[in-house]
Amino acid sequence: MSAVETARLGLARMIASGELAPGELLPSEAELCERFGVSRSSLREAQKMLTVAGALTARPGSRSTVSVMDAAHVMSGLKMIVPLIPLDRFLELYPLREVLEGHVAAASAARMSDVDCELLLAMARELAAEPATDRAQTLDAKYHRMIIEGAGDEIIAALLASIRRRGQDYRVFEGAAGLERKRVSDAAHVDIAEAIRNRDPESARFLAMNHVRTTRLWLEGLKPGPIVFENAE
Repeated sequence: MSAVETARLGLARMIASGELAPGELLPSEAELCERFGVSRSSLREAQKMLTVAGALTARPGSRSTVSVMDAAHVMSGLKMIVPLIPLDRFLELYPLREVLEGHVAAASAARMSDVDCELLLAMARELAAEPATDRAQTLDAKYHRMIIEGAGDEIIAALLASIRRRGQDYRVFEGAAGLERKRVSDAAHVDIAEAIRNRDPESARFLAMNHVRTTRLWLEGLKPGPIVFENAE
């Protein structure tokens, strides 16, 4: 193991164990170098890596501090990376999205207030009556955000927000097949909302996971085929 990796793992363990609390200054370089058996240059490189990862916050002219690792902070790097992922690699996230969407739907069926359940169902029906417009996309985002927030898990909410935002870059409701796709999607939204209102977590989970699975199949149809080059004469 390199000296930089030794220092990085050592600092990471101090943070993960709670030895270094959020907002706390790091010990002096001399103390850390002696503890990990590394040079100052290796320690500084390790600190840079943890700063880029969001675990440390650099302070000009002073020692770094341990970052406050709330959901928004943890997911900040993901927000920058996910929009850059090509469609074929982005689809590799869909098995994870399927599980998470199922989880939040089931949790919302158990936790969401009666008033919000009715609002969610009304929103699903309003979305079904709306053509494939920008307003429909806004309603769709609002509908899913309501379910995600209803689960009450900030980390999962932040993760799904990043994945869903990237998925909205692809317009699956356009073209010849778009009308039928929207009809299927709208029906799924209503079914999920009804399962949540009926306090049926397992049905809500199944329907939400199936909805994500169907969306993935549509997105796979948008993947460009291989480029075929004709042999030059």
